Amino acid sequence: MIESEYATRAAGMVDRVLTTQLPAIQEAASLVAEAIAAGGILQAFGTGHSRIVTLELAGRAGGLAPVGMLAVKDLVMFGGEDPASILDPTYERESGLAGRIHALAEISPADMFLIVSNSGLNAAVVEMAQLVRERGHRLVAITSLAHTRSVHARHSTGPHLADLADVVIDNCATPGDADIEITPGVRVGAVSSFTGVLVAQVLTELTCRRLLAMGHDVPVFISANLAAGDAHNRTLHERYGGRVRPIEP
Repeated sequence: MIESEYATRAAGMVDRVLTTQLPAIQEAASLVAEAIAAGGILQAFGTGHSRIVTLELAGRAGGLAPVGMLAVKDLVMFGGEDPASILDPTYERESGLAGRIHALAEISPADMFLIVSNSGLNAAVVEMAQLVRERGHRLVAITSLAHTRSVHARHSTGPHLADLADVVIDNCATPGDADIEITPGVRVGAVSSFTGVLVAQVLTELTCRRLLAMGHDVPVFISANLAAGDAHNRTLHERYGGRVRPIEP
């Protein structure tokens, strides 16, 4: 039987994130709870595979209802652009992209932002971070500090995502995100999605606990596949209206 090095390392990855990043996650949860209590929502943005973490936060069973997911696809779904225009995988490097995505969203002054990017250096995430900070919003980043500070990272002038955030949560991924050299020159075993989802779920729980401690209700979706799901979730969609877009099936 062939053994899996990733499976062997998985528990260590979890332990490393929870041991080193829990204080930052606690701090982030306080900011999110304060924003929700003030009538704001959490706007989550990422490109590429970082969208996995934003999708884990938005519009799911057991997740907070006041979480909006911003994405490059919004340009097609809500901005009327040709789908072919966003299919270039290097599109996230294009300057001006963040502003166009931001302009399509219904943003309130009370909202805060969470931006996810393993490298933290592409134009879309850096410019989105600059944009929201200029407008006075609080910002949490989930990123790989090892990658963003690495001499091997693709050159990028100006600040990186980690330089702009109020709170930085390190996903503890290695530069390049592939953790295992399976043969010389070939690496597999992406880490950022695995640890990012872990961070997202811990952040959700701690935010809910802080809301309860503040005397607020916890606006959480339940599964649409439970008998009471549709009716319960409908009230939350009505509560937040068009500020939180539904997630496509």
